[in-house]
Amino acid sequence: MGYDTSFHPVDVALLHDRVLPYIAGHGADDDIDDLVQRAVRLRRVRFRAKSWALGVARATRDTGVDAFDSMLHVWGRPFFIVADEPDEVADLAVRYLNTPLDGVDDLAREMVARLDPALVAAVRPDTSGTLPDDAGLTGSFSWRPRVLRSSVAALRAGETTLTWNGEELKPADVLAQETVYMLLHVASFLVPGWMSRGRTWPTYLLDAGGLPEAGFGPPDDLLGPLAAEFPQLPWTSEATIIGNYMVGGYVAPAGVPATRTALRDGRDAIISGAEAKLGASNWALELRKIDEALALAQRLGVGFCEATEVYSGMTGSLN
Repeated sequence: MGYDTSFHPVDVALLHDRVLPYIAGHGADDDIDDLVQRAVRLRRVRFRAKSWALGVARATRDTGVDAFDSMLHVWGRPFFIVADEPDEVADLAVRYLNTPLDGVDDLAREMVARLDPALVAAVRPDTSGTLPDDAGLTGSFSWRPRVLRSSVAALRAGETTLTWNGEELKPADVLAQETVYMLLHVASFLVPGWMSRGRTWPTYLLDAGGLPEAGFGPPDDLLGPLAAEFPQLPWTSEATIIGNYMVGGYVAPAGVPATRTALRDGRDAIISGAEAKLGASNWALELRKIDEALALAQRLGVGFCEATEVYSGMTGSLN
């Protein structure tokens, strides 16, 4: 079984303040439309930035620019970011988060120049991919909180089934099994995570290195008061990745700096343990990506989660 792994800053406060009340049935049906439209705007920013990263990948394929690493700049970091230090990577991610679509090209050219000023005139963004229109993007971002909201309403009404897009669902199962994963998706629409592949999630690497959990625990915080309202449900919440399409270990905002320190201090043990379990690979790169994602979480004052199948290079679902 393969894993499309990812590392995520998670704004739990936003989930608690805006998304969970909506799911719980409070307010109007359009109460999170502003968040959905923010996600639509950011998806277009992400897509344009990544098209520059893909363009650089094509341009450097034959020129051998050593500073460009497709596993970091395309299939790793969100947007298109060129920087050496994790805290600078985090600052640039924030710049992208605050950049309008018509400003992305200038910021991307700045990144190209950091690699090699001579590349700026040679690189063109990749234009082979397309995004859905705004209506399509809106639907892709809004259906998860809407189906959770409908599931809560059905459960409160004592209903055991729910018809959604012509499919019969069990609202209790939707809530218990999918809420954490769907909430992580919502968070990733507003602050994208880092991409990886394989058994690279931090709780696995810590275990491989014989190290303690370093602040990781189950992502119960994402559920907020929803779990208490429906204590009869067997809520899915795991402290590590055990399969595809799930959220694993979570670090609360206050614990992020200590987790960064623990992973840095345990670097040699982690790499040695991972090599012993899974063989030689670029484990240092994976630790770098994890630290960068944690750096952005620290910069924003939010939590951190590991997950699987949020992104997929094979299907073109990029960050």
